[in-house]
Amino acid sequence: MSGNETSIWTATLESLYEGLAAAKFAPAGVTAAAVSARFGLALLIKALGITLRRKDFTGDAETLHAWLRAARRYAEILAEAANDDIAGAPERTRMEIPMNAARSAIGGLDLCAEAAGVVRGPLAADLATAAMLLCAAVRAILLCVDSNAGAFESEERRELARHALARQESIIGARDSR
Repeated sequence: MSGNETSIWTATLESLYEGLAAAKFAPAGVTAAAVSARFGLALLIKALGITLRRKDFTGDAETLHAWLRAARRYAEILAEAANDDIAGAPERTRMEIPMNAARSAIGGLDLCAEAAGVVRGPLAADLATAAMLLCAAVRAILLCVDSNAGAFESEERRELARHALARQESIIGARDSR
């Protein structure tokens, strides 16, 4: 976004809702999916932060800190993608923005899968919800890319979609087997 445009992240949720619901042809699908994915990452960050502070946590704290740093980095990429998409990115970046968002959401899903082994109790539901939001975001972003891109990076899109679904199922399956 250029310096004179407002970030969607400083506006109200209602303002974002109204902008996405406006009856005008404008980018919206990638923005909505990136926002959802970023909320999923917020749940992951919350679950990891609380797990680190638990008195009964005996795992590797440095690993959890590394996951937190990665989740925050993915969240920033998603924030930029949502802003850039809704602002109407130039033609040359129209495919790059959503693919970066999809890759970041996949990265978040991979972190959820890693965290599933250490996040316990009620936080496991937050982690599973994070995985569901991230998986749905990947699929929605790829749907938007498919509608605009045709054969552009089609094999990567299919692989990302397969990976997202497999990760979501493994995370939910791990939670259900406890």
